[in-house]
Amino acid sequence: MKKISSLLLLLFVITSSSYAQNLKAYFTHCTFYSPSSGPYIETYLSIVGNSINYVKNENNAFQGSIEITYLFKQGEEIKQFKKYNLLSPELADTSSEKVNFIDQQRISLPAGSYEFEILMKDLNSSHPPFKNNQIININYNDKKMAISDIELIESLSKTTSKSIISKNGYDIIPYTSDFFPEDYEKIAFYAEIYNANNLIGKDESYLITYAIESYETKEVIGNLKGFSKEKTKAVSIILKSFSIVDLPSGNYNINIEARDKNNELLLQKKIFFQRSNPKAISTLSPTDITSSFVVEMSNNELTDYIKSVEPISSAIELNYARNQLKGNNTELMQKYFYNFWFTRNPESPEEAWKAYKKEVDIVNKEFNTAIKKGYETDRGRVYLKHGKPNTIVQRYSEPSAYPYEIWHYYKVTNFSNIRFVFYNPDLVSNDFPLLHSNLPGELNNPQWKVQLHKRTNQPIDMEEKNNNEHWGGQSDDFFNNPR
Repeated sequence: MKKISSLLLLLFVITSSSYAQNLKAYFTHCTFYSPSSGPYIETYLSIVGNSINYVKNENNAFQGSIEITYLFKQGEEIKQFKKYNLLSPELADTSSEKVNFIDQQRISLPAGSYEFEILMKDLNSSHPPFKNNQIININYNDKKMAISDIELIESLSKTTSKSIISKNGYDIIPYTSDFFPEDYEKIAFYAEIYNANNLIGKDESYLITYAIESYETKEVIGNLKGFSKEKTKAVSIILKSFSIVDLPSGNYNINIEARDKNNELLLQKKIFFQRSNPKAISTLSPTDITSSFVVEMSNNELTDYIKSVEPISSAIELNYARNQLKGNNTELMQKYFYNFWFTRNPESPEEAWKAYKKEVDIVNKEFNTAIKKGYETDRGRVYLKHGKPNTIVQRYSEPSAYPYEIWHYYKVTNFSNIRFVFYNPDLVSNDFPLLHSNLPGELNNPQWKVQLHKRTNQPIDMEEKNNNEHWGGQSDDFFNNPR
C-alpha cells in the first residue's frame, strides 16, 4: 500500500520513521446519513500494536497512549473537531504480544465541503505528531436520493448491545486497508441508500446491483455479481460479500448501482481494492487462447515480451509476471501475456500489443547496450512509460561534464513541466542511467549537478548541491529552461 493514497474511500497509511517504534496505523473513513439527525462521518483507525511505545500505568501493566485530533475546517474556521486519547490493550510486560487495535468514531457534520485534518501523536514519544490533510465532501439531504460510501468489513455479528460499531442491527468491524492478501477468502461490504421513496415514489420497486469489476477495463469479473429487488423507503441497507478465493492478483472496484424499473441508472458508488493471489490464474480473459496471437510465441519470445512490458506494469502485475518467468511454464506465460493486453483493450488485445511493440522496437534500437535491451535501460523505461519527450537536450562533449541528456515533458499524468536527467559516467556504454528527475516517485538527487560534473571537478563539501567551479557547463540552464 502507498504511504498516502486517496482512492474513493480516502484511505491512507500513517507511518513515521522518525518515531522510536516506527508508529504505524491505517486510517479510512465513510460518510453516512441519518433521516433523524442528518449527515455524519465515521472514522476507522487501526493501530499496529508493535509500532508504539508502552509504559507502565496505574494498574502496574504496560500500555500505549495515542493522542488523536480530528479537525474539520472551512477556510480558517473550524466547524467541528474531536480530540481524545486512544489507549492500547494492557500488557503484563513489554515482551507480551502487542496486538493491533481499532478505534471508530462517529461525528455529525452538516452537508458541505471540508478540509479534514488528522493529527496523531504517540504520547510516550518525544517526537512531533503525524499530520495529514484531505478534502471531504458531504452531499446528503432529506430531498435527494443518495448512496453512502462503501465500508469494507473485517467481520460482523448481530447486535446484542448497541455501541459505536452498531448499524441497523449489526455490529460491524471495519477493514481499514484496500489490500487483500492471499490468505483472505472473502470480501464483505456495507452501504446505505437514502430517500428512494422521495425520488421513485412510495412502495415502488427498484433494483440494486453489485459486482466486482476490473479497475482498468470496468468489466465485471466472471460471476462476481448479484442483485436484489427493493421496495422504496427512507433507508435501504446493502450488506453483501463475495468469495475471492479464485480472484487473481490485480486492481479492482466494488461497484454498486441503483436502477429503476426501466433499468435507468439512478445512483452509482465504487470503491477500489487490490488483490494479491499469485496462485490464481486470471479469469479476466477467455480461458481458451488457442486461436489468439500468443499461441505462436515461443518460450524465449514470451520471456522477452513479458520483460518488455515491465515499464507499464502495476506493482501487482510485476510481481505476478516475475513469478511466471521463474516458473517458465509456457502455457501460463501465454495466459498472463494475453490477459495483460486484454485488460487494456478487451476488444483488440493483439492490436494493443502490436502498437506497444513498435515503441519497444524503437527503444531497443536507440538505447540498446552490450548487456541490456533498450527497454531495460532507464531511458527505455521512461520512454515506454511516459512516451516520447517533448524536447531532448543532448550534450555529449561539455568540457567538465559527463555526457548527458535532459528530457522534458509538458505533462506526465497530473504533473506539469517534468524533467529527467540521464548521464553516461563510464563514457563507453550507451546505458545513460537516470541521474535526477523532478517527477514524484522517480530518483530525486539534490546533488545531481555536482555528480554530473565530477568528471573534472571533485567536490570538497560532500553536501554541496551546486559545484560552479567548471567551465562551459550549461546543465543548470538546460534543466531550468528546456528547449
